[in-house]
Amino acid sequence: MPLVRKRRAQTEASPSPPPARRRRTPSSRASSPASVDETTQFDGDTQNNAASSHEQLVKKLVRLALASEYSRQPLRRADINAKVFAPNSTRGFKAVFASAQTALRRTFGMTLTALPTKEKITVSQKRAAQRATGASQGNASSAPTAWILTSTLPAALRAPAILPPPKVPTAAPEASYVGLYTFVVSVIYLSEGGRCSETKLERALRKVNAGEYVGGEKTEKVLKRMEREGYVVKVREREAGGEESVEWVVGPRGRVEVGEMGVAGLVRGVYAGEREGGVEGLEKRLEKSLGVGKVGTVKDEGEEAEAEAEAEVEREEREEAGGGEEEPGERRPAGRSAARSGTRRVVEDEEEEEEEEEEEEEEEEAAEADENDGDD
Repeated sequence: MPLVRKRRAQTEASPSPPPARRRRTPSSRASSPASVDETTQFDGDTQNNAASSHEQLVKKLVRLALASEYSRQPLRRADINAKVFAPNSTRGFKAVFASAQTALRRTFGMTLTALPTKEKITVSQKRAAQRATGASQGNASSAPTAWILTSTLPAALRAPAILPPPKVPTAAPEASYVGLYTFVVSVIYLSEGGRCSETKLERALRKVNAGEYVGGEKTEKVLKRMEREGYVVKVREREAGGEESVEWVVGPRGRVEVGEMGVAGLVRGVYAGEREGGVEGLEKRLEKSLGVGKVGTVKDEGEEAEAEAEAEVEREEREEAGGGEEEPGERRPAGRSAARSGTRRVVEDEEEEEEEEEEEEEEEEAAEADENDGDD
């Protein structure tokens, strides 16, 4: 009897083994409400950071475009990569460029327009271009690499009272510079083949009293500035006899900023109503000289630019909603076509006047020479 009690006491005194704990699997942890909230918050922070980074890149690109246009320098793709995206990747270039275009149009009434490539004029330039094309055949890209800012405002808002010349350094020198490069580009456009000899350009500048000085600066210095900013290009080519010929052609910026529309507007402003045949005769001569069909007016150009800007904004909104993206600068504004090859003629009356002036100058020089011989 006592032995049984002792065994029962030992059995009751021995501790029971602890209950086995069940390990929580990763799936059970993820399914908990706390972990779901943490994941959602992390995704929201990531999206906010991405949106903030995109906005900062857009602002940088807009500031760079405005600064480049202020100094009349093209906005190049290499500058965008180095000053906007560096040191990050340029994978989101299309999205940033499209957003910057929208900001420029809605805030400043401007748009980035692609610059055409420089024309290959001389034989050496054409051969070099052919070699480069052969070496990079299959890898060539048609995407633009340089842009400038152009206005999208309608013609009614492009009056000098609303869009005056820049005030730096002062408005007067800038106004004379704008008028001079428009005149020079027009003379080259209206020359045969779109190429103007140096002698002919000097003669045209003397006619407008800009042969040696313009706006307090030497004409030669102003022409170098035009060449540096891309309005004109000076081409030197050595002929078979060893003589060097110098010609001027329209540069990329001159084609976009002035273009055939600007040339037509200048000619209309100077010669409207003063030629035989009136306006219709002038329009026919413009069509013949510029080598194109019916040349539109500045009003038409403004309306087309405005319509195109609205279409671009609608296209970008569709892209943001899930549509495809287009290569930036793929379309050019209407009326800004490149200089076309072919024969271009100056107005016949102007040619006759130039010949008469040359003859008069030769007669005056001969008369002076005779007087000097008589004095001797």
